[in-house]
Amino acid sequence: MPAFSGTVAPKPLQRATVTAQTPPPPISGGTLLATKDGKLLVASDPDRDQLYFVDSATYSLLHVRKLNSGDEPGRLVEDDAGRIHVALRGGHAIASLTRDAESAIARREVCDLPRGMAYDAKRGLLQIACAEGKLVSLAPEADGAVQRTLDIGRDARDVIARGDELFVTHFRSAELQRMSADGTLQERVAPPSFKQTREKFIPSQTCGGGVMFMQETSDDVPTVAWRAIDVPGHGVTMLHQRARTDEIQVSSGGYGSGTCAPGIVQTSITSGMGTDKTVSLDLADAALAVDLATDPDGVLLAVVSPGNWGDGTQVSLHSLATSPIFNPAANQPFAGNSGGGFSQAGAGGAFARIAMPSPGLANACEGSDRSVAQPEGQATAVAFASPYMLAVQEREPAGISFIDTRTGALRSHLDLKQASRFDTGHSMFHVRAGAGIACASCHAEAGDDAHVWSFHGIGARRTQTLRGGILGTEPFHWNGDMDDFPTLVKEVFVGRMAGFAPATDQTNALAQWIDKQPALHGMAADPGAVQRGKQLFESQTVGCASCHAGEHFTDNRMAEVGTGAMLQVPSLRGVSFRTPLMHNGCAANLAERFTECGGGDKHGHTSQLMAGEIKDLIAYLETL
Repeated sequence: MPAFSGTVAPKPLQRATVTAQTPPPPISGGTLLATKDGKLLVASDPDRDQLYFVDSATYSLLHVRKLNSGDEPGRLVEDDAGRIHVALRGGHAIASLTRDAESAIARREVCDLPRGMAYDAKRGLLQIACAEGKLVSLAPEADGAVQRTLDIGRDARDVIARGDELFVTHFRSAELQRMSADGTLQERVAPPSFKQTREKFIPSQTCGGGVMFMQETSDDVPTVAWRAIDVPGHGVTMLHQRARTDEIQVSSGGYGSGTCAPGIVQTSITSGMGTDKTVSLDLADAALAVDLATDPDGVLLAVVSPGNWGDGTQVSLHSLATSPIFNPAANQPFAGNSGGGFSQAGAGGAFARIAMPSPGLANACEGSDRSVAQPEGQATAVAFASPYMLAVQEREPAGISFIDTRTGALRSHLDLKQASRFDTGHSMFHVRAGAGIACASCHAEAGDDAHVWSFHGIGARRTQTLRGGILGTEPFHWNGDMDDFPTLVKEVFVGRMAGFAPATDQTNALAQWIDKQPALHGMAADPGAVQRGKQLFESQTVGCASCHAGEHFTDNRMAEVGTGAMLQVPSLRGVSFRTPLMHNGCAANLAERFTECGGGDKHGHTSQLMAGEIKDLIAYLETL
């Protein structure tokens, strides 16, 4: 099989092509919990819809608890009574159970899209963040009722409970909301932007296929908050991405050329959010990092990057320290370790890289230092089983690796002995290409990053979602310039992302996996409003359905809707979960779509509608 441009083809994609009958869900991270007494690890397996209970001392599997097909278990928490609670992302519920292998599993449907979860010890409640925009307070007992529901805005991700305060992150915006115990919003903050002076990539035969020259300084803005945790002594710490705002080249290698010319998306950590001790750091070699964990003292941070599976460092250790580099084992700096390649912002201390394993291939643009053991399977979650023992969950093949952070050595590996969930399309989507980014870097969880890019010769273009089915909606891209999926792969994955040239069956496997990812949609809060909105949408007077027709709510044609350009009619599946809207992101929400940003009466005839009718139309759109 052809190799990556400038590097080695990742091992997962050297396997025989497999298209799973039931496609594995997108990687989300955050599926590993260490219990408070240090005796157990509990792991969610969204690929196989079950939970694993593991003895932390003997590294052995105690028992497996099966859930319903399609439950897709995610975040886990433990309450003060030792009960385990898990958010069922696909099951639209919370499951609660004890450690006993025979205990009943109680299911409660508290919201449609449960994502983050925390145990609020001061109030004795579970706090559940739901992507449709709710924060639900739930009594932890198996028959416990909902105590309160707050509206907090779409795309809620993680929730942290600390004393009298609650913190909620929002997935694509990387925004953090700080609230008082009564739910009053105190502030909204986001990680800082970075001023970066870029080295522009020009195709050549040097530095892995490219040579560079300096270009103008621009801001890299925060996007996609994969994971947020509370680090002792340092506060809310977020693992997120940053995306470029300067002009992006659409030529071959235009999205980056690996370590020599960093990709258009960077992995970042920001600590102390909302305080005067905020510090932020880019991790140059962490492709698609999705999970973050800290040791009990808040000294070490562990990051897992499944995008590096088969071709790089999946697990790295870092330290929040006032000294340049800190070695927790010897309590002294590592000699000769500069921590190079990291950008820093903020005045509240410094990040230090304490363990950066060599990625297994020469890195001509920056050095590497002390190695830690790397799992052979695709790592998706991390937790500290004890102060010096890092547990790493692997989804394929299913297993848990235990790494001693004092030595970097693998202490033990637990094979969970589960059936394979390998899928070629899933792997192609999540494993990094030559540009150092994966498809999932911009299309997080098969959706989008809400970012508006500036493309050379094209202009402002918002990332489009891939959820809700793409086959049958060709041609692709806002400009409709990609006639079919193989053309899209050749132009973007192989060309701009500097990826390998996949065989036809691999391209088909990727198309099939993407096409089966369901759109997110909201529940009907007011069925009457939804029905009235549907009638307006389908009416000839308003005319929405003249273009947004069929299964995907698109006629697959080009149209000029008052924006000054002929653009592809997008699907409306899951439209309320992919703001900002329009090709240039000018509408922050559905309501703003019906302002001047939306193109006026060239984009459906809506100027005659009353405010209440617009609300009805929006209510219907939110359910698509």
